[in-house]
Amino acid sequence: MRSYIVGFVVAGLVFACGSTGEVDGTTADELRVTESFVSDGTGYYPDSSAMEGGFVDMRGKKLRTLQQFLNGDAEYVSVAMDPRVFRYGQRLRIREFNTRYGREIVFRVVDTGGAFRGRGRGRMDLCVQNRAASLDRTVSGTLHVDVIDESGDAPEPAPPQPSPGGTSDITCSTDGDCNPGNDGSGKICQNGACVTGCHSNAQCPGSTRCSAGLCR
Repeated sequence: MRSYIVGFVVAGLVFACGSTGEVDGTTADELRVTESFVSDGTGYYPDSSAMEGGFVDMRGKKLRTLQQFLNGDAEYVSVAMDPRVFRYGQRLRIREFNTRYGREIVFRVVDTGGAFRGRGRGRMDLCVQNRAASLDRTVSGTLHVDVIDESGDAPEPAPPQPSPGGTSDITCSTDGDCNPGNDGSGKICQNGACVTGCHSNAQCPGSTRCSAGLCR
């Protein structure tokens, strides 16, 4: 009888060791890392103040916070970086957060700001729910980041480029349609057309900031 029990236990251990290590429905084999880097983390949060820059990302889409992702209310966490480093929507893995929460946290580069220009991979801003969360030691610490290759997915079509001047002949439905690429254009959507103006710092080009509805 004892020999049967030992055999059962050993078989169970072999089965456990042969598991794929799946985390939150995604195995390590399904995520291909193309490069890794170290960055200084900071936190920001959706707010109308000049410092935080509003409630939407560089394309006018609603910011997604870390807490929303953890609660199952968002499909990714918004990240702001130097717009010259990664394309809009690039997926990142931050090892410190996977270790802390024991699951795969999906971060995407969807935002920017004047403070990031020229910083390359050296700084990244993680979207969290409020000021208190932005002061978290992990958020504001040294972060080890992996760049995830999702080349198997269909590429996102490039949005149309607005024409110069105060208005555009391009039709729009959101401010994001007027701010293509990785930098703001200083335009917003009004009555189906792109016109000069801004609602947040993310819509302003370069180091300019949104003040009284205009990039200055």
